[in-house]
Amino acid sequence: MEEKSFFIKRSYFDNALRELVFNHNFLKFEDKDSSHELNTIFHKGEIKDFRYGIRWIKFELTYGREYQIFIRNMQDKILKITFKTYFGHKKEILHKQYSQIVDNLWDYYFADIINDFINSYNNGREFSIGDVHLSKEGISLNVSGIFNQKRVHIHWEDVRTKNYHTYFSIYSAENPVNINRGYNYHHDWNVSVLYSVIRTILRNEGIENYN
Repeated sequence: MEEKSFFIKRSYFDNALRELVFNHNFLKFEDKDSSHELNTIFHKGEIKDFRYGIRWIKFELTYGREYQIFIRNMQDKILKITFKTYFGHKKEILHKQYSQIVDNLWDYYFADIINDFINSYNNGREFSIGDVHLSKEGISLNVSGIFNQKRVHIHWEDVRTKNYHTYFSIYSAENPVNINRGYNYHHDWNVSVLYSVIRTILRNEGIENYN
């Protein structure tokens, strides 16, 4: 893939146009102001998680939005990409930029991570995405009990999912009231990865079909 760049103005008060670079070997963002070091660079092999969403800016009434994208590496260092719009100024342009950045994160880095997870499943290896553990038999995850969280196992033939604008839900077809869990794209890491892996397995096993 060819290298791609975006230029981000983080807010009305930050006059700098900061370059974000997607490269098949690394991710680079000009997020610093030091004359000695301007960029944070994550090499592709060390990128492990991302999350994204919109924070509404309000004081009695909503008057703006902040687009937020967070990428985390193997050392748990977090790269933050944020930019704001107030009173709808350039809202369409910035929303398009936000969507393109998320799509490029997927294409350059996380599509390969997802493929590795799918290959692990097909080869009988167990693995985890966040708190969800996947094996050939099914998945285990934390759900809310009466007093605290409890760990439950769901066999693949009983796993069902629903996707919403802001979160992805996993539940048991036999007991959806008591065995269910939602994962928020903005606040939880790698929900898009979890969504893709779980739904690929369910589709390949003939358990769920998607339009």
